[in-house]
Amino acid sequence: MAAHVMRVPARAAVDLHLHTRYSDGTWLPSALFDFLEGGELRRGSVADHHHLAHFPEGLAPGAERGIGVIAGTEVTTVWRDLPAHLLCYAPLPDGFVGAALSEVIDDTTAQMRANTQLIYDTLLARGYTFPRQAELLADLGGTPVRARDVAALLVGHDHTSDMRGAMRIVTEAGYQQICAPIEQAVAAAHSSGAVCLLAHPGRGEGEINRYTIREIEGLLAEIPLDGIEVYYPTHTPEQVMAYGTLAQRHHLLMSAGSDSHGPSQRLPISCNARRIAPLLERLGVKVR
Repeated sequence: MAAHVMRVPARAAVDLHLHTRYSDGTWLPSALFDFLEGGELRRGSVADHHHLAHFPEGLAPGAERGIGVIAGTEVTTVWRDLPAHLLCYAPLPDGFVGAALSEVIDDTTAQMRANTQLIYDTLLARGYTFPRQAELLADLGGTPVRARDVAALLVGHDHTSDMRGAMRIVTEAGYQQICAPIEQAVAAAHSSGAVCLLAHPGRGEGEINRYTIREIEGLLAEIPLDGIEVYYPTHTPEQVMAYGTLAQRHHLLMSAGSDSHGPSQRLPISCNARRIAPLLERLGVKVR
């Protein structure tokens, strides 16, 4: 167990599921932590998709504002042909150690980039043009990294009116969801000193599977997960109770997060630290 290097009151607000522009969010780290500083949230985790390279650069704005930040990442995995998003958190003060998790993420990212290039080339061959690409993707160096970046180009050039329509075009151009085998990702995360939790099990929209209690039981029988994200904005009270009961039965850590990707999508939430105290203490944050 990591040494306790942070302390937080039991009533303090925490949010362990935040995204920035380093992955598919629109928050710039500085803007995100400006927003958090103006509220009551004092502990959080930036868990950008398939991204470790922004530490400590992406976390520095939190420290500058007195907000304790836990390093994290969200990895898209697959179990029995079902997509499963995996939240990996690195205990303080060491953070992620070794290269195992980075290697899994790098491999997954390389496959994603290859698929994005395929989509982009296919659209160019079909006559789509993106003269404002450098401007629209300036913070990515002008190059689309993910399928959603190509979708943003489609919307930005008025080839379609919204992201929903853009993603249909992207899918027709060859989009594939790239997933790491969950057993591989969990093993790599544990080797890197991280704890692994199943993200938003009750969300179930788009490419995300809504996990039933029976499915989670089956997953736990095969994969050594450390916990589940019980408190999530779209979880119903019934789901929160069911997932919480499941966590207690299997001695799992419980987490809470907003999955905020930007100010126009969903804002960070405020969950009392005492609700997820075992997870926080496992991560080196003493709840008092």
